[in-house]
Amino acid sequence: MKKNLLPAPSILGRACAGFSYAGFWRENKTPLLLALVAVAAVIALLLWLARRRRQDVFPEIRPQTPAPGPGTDLGMTQVEGRSEAAERKPAPSPGLHGKIEVFVGDQPISSYLVTDSPLPIGRDPGQALVIIQEPIISKLHCQVFARNGQVFVKDLDSTNGVYVNEEKVVERQLQDGDMIFLGKKGTVRFIYHR
Repeated sequence: MKKNLLPAPSILGRACAGFSYAGFWRENKTPLLLALVAVAAVIALLLWLARRRRQDVFPEIRPQTPAPGPGTDLGMTQVEGRSEAAERKPAPSPGLHGKIEVFVGDQPISSYLVTDSPLPIGRDPGQALVIIQEPIISKLHCQVFARNGQVFVKDLDSTNGVYVNEEKVVERQLQDGDMIFLGKKGTVRFIYHR
């Protein structure tokens, strides 16, 4: 009669047989605690950054600072009402010179603030900040920039040209409400608002 022999355990099986969580904890306690502290620090940093970003994006939300008293919750957030915002005149922002609204056909695409930094417009994401993926647009078509408190548009040797209120320009100072066409056909345009 043949004896039924069991196969010898594999190397992985022999290694796992001696594994225990308690032994692993005893041998690696310090690195595990350091890793736990590092993960907690990263989570705390991310939460702090998210809170800062929320306050930057929504400046009308600010922490409430009431006088301490009975029934006062110091952790509340106060949102400005419309009446407060309407009474207050907005302070002019240094370095902010208006905005442009971009349209393709009759469809509004987006709007961009005009600041002290030039705002290059084109098809190439590597060169332009305002990216318009239309065949009429050059890789780097034009730029909007501020100089001495005035806003200008400058053609950057584009193939189809830049037209301000239907007049072809190389560089032109912009006035509030000016319509800038990228190419003569007028399918891509933006409007400057002071």
